[in-house]
Amino acid sequence: MSHKATHWLADLDPKCMANAEFRVLFVLCDCHNPSQGCFPKQEYLMAKTGRGNSSVNAALNGLEEKGLIRRDRRKSAKTGRREATHYILGFEMERPQKPTPNSGDGKRKTKAEQTASPTPNSGDGSNSGFQADPSPVFGPFHLLKTGVGHIKEEPVKEPVKEPCAADAAQQDFDFGSFFDRVWQASPRPDSWPETEAAVQALIEAGERPEDILAATEAYGARVAGYDAQRIHYSQNFFAQGAWKRHVPKATPKPSQDAVLQARAQNIREAKPFVCRSITVHAAGECVTAGLVSIEDCHEAGIRV
Repeated sequence: MSHKATHWLADLDPKCMANAEFRVLFVLCDCHNPSQGCFPKQEYLMAKTGRGNSSVNAALNGLEEKGLIRRDRRKSAKTGRREATHYILGFEMERPQKPTPNSGDGKRKTKAEQTASPTPNSGDGSNSGFQADPSPVFGPFHLLKTGVGHIKEEPVKEPVKEPCAADAAQQDFDFGSFFDRVWQASPRPDSWPETEAAVQALIEAGERPEDILAATEAYGARVAGYDAQRIHYSQNFFAQGAWKRHVPKATPKPSQDAVLQARAQNIREAKPFVCRSITVHAAGECVTAGLVSIEDCHEAGIRV
């Protein structure tokens, strides 16, 4: 973590962020290099914050809306493949972030408004109007004394979230690698950011990644050789729902009873070219089920 990133993060008002947003921003600051920038992968952010893919993306969106970060999504001009996202932190932007009074960088009171001598650390008057929330940079929170005649404050505990299989699977899912495969399979890739956002929205809505990839590959095989004008742009293919029509239909697996019925029918018809593939064990299952007799098996050339 660079010194600038450390000081900038410490000066931010913790109340301006949700817990998940602060965790993600802390990891981004930890990855910041003064000369190289900040380029952590999505799976790294998930691993370090203990949050799922959707939670990390929601936190990143929230931080960007607040002006605390900016994401520079890039792709190679030669291959069209996505490159590592460049995270630009607030203190690196051309215009400084909205100052907060808790850090001492906010709008100060006029001399007429200040009724006491300013403190040497923050420069704010003692009656600054922020009595309940002292700065986390310049001092601890003021707590009421405990004991007789005073209210005893209990620490606030966050509810414990039990881990579930869905969260574990989500954390293990590498969206970056998955989207690379989708992009490569797309027959008409166009806008990387819009396509990525459309696919991300499908994943967050509960669609199965394997269906999305299979539909993309099936569509690519179907339109191979078509004129480009007849092929969906990649972003429209997902955002407009066209991909749904190309999800391969799963062939239903026949039930065990249907398998036995078909096998028994072949035994009763005594077709030599079919019965030669029926093992003694398989024929015995038909006999046990009462579908054929031992004599039927003998006539079909199966000795049970």
